[in-house]
Amino acid sequence: MQKNDAPSIEQVKPIAEECLHTFAISVERVLHGVSTYVYRLEHKDSVMYLRILPEKDRSFGAEVQVHSALRELGVWVPEVMYYAPGQRIWDMSFMIVNEIAGANVIGDCPPPAYEEILFEAGKQLALIHQVQVNGYSWVKRDSELHQGPLQGEQTSLHDYVNEGLEEKLALLSQHGFQREEVAAIRSIFHAGISLMEWHGSRLVHGDFDDDHIFAHQGIFTGIIDFGEIQGSSPLYDLGHYKLHDGQHHSGRKGFRSLAAGYSEVSALSAEDQTEISLWAIWIGVRRLARRYKYNRPNSAGHWGRVHDYLRQKVQLEIRLLGDRL
Repeated sequence: MQKNDAPSIEQVKPIAEECLHTFAISVERVLHGVSTYVYRLEHKDSVMYLRILPEKDRSFGAEVQVHSALRELGVWVPEVMYYAPGQRIWDMSFMIVNEIAGANVIGDCPPPAYEEILFEAGKQLALIHQVQVNGYSWVKRDSELHQGPLQGEQTSLHDYVNEGLEEKLALLSQHGFQREEVAAIRSIFHAGISLMEWHGSRLVHGDFDDDHIFAHQGIFTGIIDFGEIQGSSPLYDLGHYKLHDGQHHSGRKGFRSLAAGYSEVSALSAEDQTEISLWAIWIGVRRLARRYKYNRPNSAGHWGRVHDYLRQKVQLEIRLLGDRL
């Protein structure tokens, strides 16, 4: 899907001030966003973020609905301060949200506080998964005036899980995965698909890791960035977190605390733990295959630290699941 270029700060500033009826002290581009263009708006007494969808035929309508529904459930997510269906910036949908206090927990966070923060985040994640979605995969964003249940792009989880799987496995086999490992992945998904579709489709964050869990002075403050929302098993997000757990700090793991908090709201069974590992493998296979398809190793033949981490985690989960399916 073709993306429009990001508007300049000079183009964004007057629109933001018009929408909020106040002058901004400063406007700066936040460059870590992937699915959206993000601008930080600093005012006299507050900070907000203006987010723009790069594709002109997509809308923030569904995401605004998600923020509203989650806040009603008691989830600590940013409040939408401005959204007007039909109003766009150069044919691109936009919304403005307030700031969640603090910073993500990737930074310096001592273990006791980190574990308490992850426990609270787990409880919040279980609330997010109470929102139903009709269908699977990416939540449709093709309507400004979104009403009714959220809609996924695919109708069955079987199609969602298996779409392009053989192509992905072929890419893994071409880049160092052993024949036995590829065969094991295929067998794992064949045996595990019934577990993966057991819970039905719920709203999932889609990119849930430490980067999107915020805290201030050791206290959990909220969850940000719902730009990757999907309809999937509620255990997708836990699988995503498990895959990335320890990626930024090898000696610090948060999955156990996250799962404990989650279980306070929605108990996790032994079968659920198996399904979480299934999703960790599935997400890891998808991430690795995308790298092999669209990227290249460096001049020394290395794919980088993130690649090496993902590969090791996928291989570990394959071994751990070997006797459980």
